Amino acid sequence: MKKFLFLSTIFAILSSCSVSKKPEFLHISKIDVKNVSMRNITINADAVFMNPNNVGGKLSIDDMHIFVDNIDVGTISSEEFDVPSKDEFKVPLEGTFSMSKIYENNKNNLLNSVIKMVQTDSLNVQYKGNIKYHLGNFSYTYKIEKEQKVSLR
Repeated sequence: MKKFLFLSTIFAILSSCSVSKKPEFLHISKIDVKNVSMRNITINADAVFMNPNNVGGKLSIDDMHIFVDNIDVGTISSEEFDVPSKDEFKVPLEGTFSMSKIYENNKNNLLNSVIKMVQTDSLNVQYKGNIKYHLGNFSYTYKIEKEQKVSLR
């Protein structure tokens, strides 16, 4: 009888902690310019997820890049993020890139690029890459592609 009670308890614990669905990627929000200098621009954003499971896990950035006017200017950094159970959560993303990368790739149209940036006071920013969810041996990769105009003010 004790063995049956013990096995029933273990089964109940394991079944209540199961991963029934992968966390759902909802969207990228709050793409903001954190810092602008003559040399560098730092951009922040939040990747918003919903975890319907009773267990958490971890999310990590896997080769995510920032593109400005279709030019790969840098990578996104973020520490490994602990996923809360049964909750909506945001993973902060941050990337810093050099203005010289934009100018190098637009040497022929440098004047047009500078005039466009001054007139519109904004950049066309894209996030492209992967965010990886993992819990034990289970993992899932989310493909991220988000494009937005970002004001430099």
